[in-house]
Amino acid sequence: MINVPFALAIAAAALAVRAAAPEHRESTREHTQRLDVVGAALVAGVLAIGVYTLVGVPAHGWTGGPTLAGLACTVGGAALLIAHERRAARPIVPPEVARSIPVTAAMAILLLTAGGMFGALFVATFLFQDVLGLDPLATGLRVLPMTVLMILGAPLASAALRRYGPRRTAVVGSVLVTLGIVALSGLTSATAWTGSSVAFALLGVGFAVVMVTATGTVVGDAPPGYAGVVGGLKQTAMNIGPTLGIAVAAGLMQADALEAASSPPLRTLAATALTAQPALLASAAVAVLGLLPALLLPAQPTPNARHPEQTAADPGTQGRLPRPRIQVHDRML
Repeated sequence: MINVPFALAIAAAALAVRAAAPEHRESTREHTQRLDVVGAALVAGVLAIGVYTLVGVPAHGWTGGPTLAGLACTVGGAALLIAHERRAARPIVPPEVARSIPVTAAMAILLLTAGGMFGALFVATFLFQDVLGLDPLATGLRVLPMTVLMILGAPLASAALRRYGPRRTAVVGSVLVTLGIVALSGLTSATAWTGSSVAFALLGVGFAVVMVTATGTVVGDAPPGYAGVVGGLKQTAMNIGPTLGIAVAAGLMQADALEAASSPPLRTLAATALTAQPALLASAAVAVLGLLPALLLPAQPTPNARHPEQTAADPGTQGRLPRPRIQVHDRML
């Protein structure tokens, strides 16, 4: 309920502020399309069945009938979605976007990294309060280094992206996030302050690097006329990743808790202590998978790359690529 007043204030501000309409061009009119309602319904259905199946694994087991049926429905729904998208006149993901390897890789690294990090944050709530004995306020204060360094790390990540290129920058970001999650799994009461500060600092810097790199890639490498489409896909990946990551972490904690204690899952100190570490290591494994799509990103910096936050904020870049700009380095002179 605390969030309701803020949401209402944002809604009122959105209605009160009148922004200038973006400039219409032939490229934007050419690629304007209606929402694929059937495709959107299939996406929602596949995600709902998949998450529900993962959450039900502790109760039914991986070989149980409901689990196998849920997995089969998830796979079947995904196949039906792919078949529909290939036949649809206006698919959710246009073929021009789907064929762009940098854009697809950026979406994948966002999904995996966000899934690993938010799954770890879910587990960390129980770790700090049930195992380390912190109250909610003290737990929130421990997370502040992540928030601060995420803000401070964004401009540094933008500079690194322009100098070292998307591939190396994304790899470093994925490694930092993974190390931060692994550090959380080794926390004890004796190392809580120092260990948690280091762990959340790594998470903040690493996720800022991944976010800036992915944003710059999907906007800068989007096919002409599809910057708005890839921007929406980026946000979708940022929602799907945490959903699946939390489902995996919660499923592992519940499954291990049922074996560790006879009381309800996540209710006893012993159960939480025994289940937090495996769930955090599983989240680290999800995050480290982000290295695979990171290696598919361009190795060299884009000569006409702009700040991702500037590209996203400029209405003139919605639906078209930024105009090339010539940059001359001092040492070349």
